[in-house]
Amino acid sequence: MNDTSAGAEKKLLQMMMQKGEIEKLFMAASIFDMARSITQSAILEEMPGISPSELREELFRRWYGEDFEPKEREKIIKAYRSRDESSNLSCR
Repeated sequence: MNDTSAGAEKKLLQMMMQKGEIEKLFMAASIFDMARSITQSAILEEMPGISPSELREELFRRWYGEDFEPKEREKIIKAYRSRDESSNLSCR
């Protein structure tokens, strides 16, 4: 879906081209952080009481899950769980 007029898109592109590389990097990082925050809020609203580990898994599924075959996706999720379990043991 594109709800931006051609003129507005052209103006935005011109403005972006005037920005320095560092400024563009910070803008991209800010957009990423905002998107992650929105996704996380939606998950927490849908699944109140979800653990931090489960939240991390759900974020992965929503953002990157379709990029992997089911076997590969489960392998990655198992690695998340393994890492979480080993970090929990080291905190005791």
